[in-house]
Amino acid sequence: MLSEILQLDIFRFMMAFARIGSALMLLPGIGGHLVSIRIRMWIALSLAFLMLPVVGAAIPSMPKSVGGILMLTFGEIVIGLFLGTVVSFVMSVLSLAGSMIGYQTGLTNAFSFDPIAQQQSQLLTGFLSNIGLLAIFATNLHHLMFQAIAESYDLFHPGQPLPWGDFTETLSHLVTETFRLGLQFSAPLVVAGLIFYTGLGLLSRLIPQLQIFFISQPIQILVGFWMFMASLPMITTLFLKFFEDSLIPYLPPR
Repeated sequence: MLSEILQLDIFRFMMAFARIGSALMLLPGIGGHLVSIRIRMWIALSLAFLMLPVVGAAIPSMPKSVGGILMLTFGEIVIGLFLGTVVSFVMSVLSLAGSMIGYQTGLTNAFSFDPIAQQQSQLLTGFLSNIGLLAIFATNLHHLMFQAIAESYDLFHPGQPLPWGDFTETLSHLVTETFRLGLQFSAPLVVAGLIFYTGLGLLSRLIPQLQIFFISQPIQILVGFWMFMASLPMITTLFLKFFEDSLIPYLPPR
């Protein structure tokens, strides 16, 4: 009897770890390469252990065959990866906005490490990604990520067929929203850049002897930085709202 209870608890724990660990692998601030693999493993194991009393009742009993166990584990991993991908897509809106802003400010050749893309990217892209990540943890919205993972057991029951159609539709809609919001975040600088480059083109036609790029580069950087700092509070506020609205559908109504 004792052995059956231990086996049942271990099975439920591993099933919870499969979903939670897969999601944490893609979550910002936790699943990045800057975090040690051992620390990420301990965080995933700790969260699975803490959430087990809450989500354990939703996990079905252990299948009799090895194939059934593998299929159940595969489904849990896919659901966890889906939840992590949703958060990654939400964070990518800052990378897109930073790239567009970088082109308008003339800082495309300045690089820094982007914690979201996990690679070297434009200076403003890395800056925006770090600001967004800091804002999420400062406003405790990272609790919403963990709550969405825990509440996902009510939305995606373990052992049930995976809603592949809903997964693809959700991700495609999220990609569209990401591009739309990324363009909106960078719209002030894009419009200012179009006006600025139009003026430079007219000036170069009127005064061909003028070294237009030598004169325009400092002005472009100065005006671009001023407009970027003026729009940064709006970008941060709208991003946090978009982050919250993207995770609210995975929480059951209270």
